[in-house]
Amino acid sequence: MTNERGFSLAELLVVVAVLGLIMAGVVAIQQQGQQAYVMGAARVDAQQNARVALTLMSRELRGACSLSSLSSTAVTFTAADPAGSGDCSGTTVAIRYASSGSSLYRDQAATVGALPGVGSGTVLIGGLAAMTVTGYDSVNATTTTPGTACTTGVICSIDVQLRTTTEQSVASYSLANVRSILEDRVRLRNI
Repeated sequence: MTNERGFSLAELLVVVAVLGLIMAGVVAIQQQGQQAYVMGAARVDAQQNARVALTLMSRELRGACSLSSLSSTAVTFTAADPAGSGDCSGTTVAIRYASSGSSLYRDQAATVGALPGVGSGTVLIGGLAAMTVTGYDSVNATTTTPGTACTTGVICSIDVQLRTTTEQSVASYSLANVRSILEDRVRLRNI
């Protein structure tokens, strides 16, 4: 019990320096993990928005009974009323998909004339950066002319491209500022 020697100042400084290096490494790894999580969560949010909207649009366009109008940011068509017979020979409803601001709107009414103004209907998704709708005829030439039969110069298929971001606005320099682009070409079956 005569040896009551403690740690010297030099030994304590070395231990503190080694622990400091270890903690700096742990903090750097934790920050990288947090950044990867933020970026991944934002990417999933943006892709999920586009996927939900594009799936619904494609399904309804594919079964459209007639196409009323087509522009680069909107498409209006009639479809079989799901509450009715389920085919084009029965009751139909007018449906419009249109972008306004950072939202994609889906409006439905009994007739095309009864559809509300763009931007005043039902919001399908938020976080929309851009929507591009392009019509193609039977020879894959772009056209905006709706018709009753698929021929040259009349819309036979529609290409829909959605560019989305997260619904919550974030700074342009943020890791959560991600964009997603999804595209689908839909062949109109009933036209």
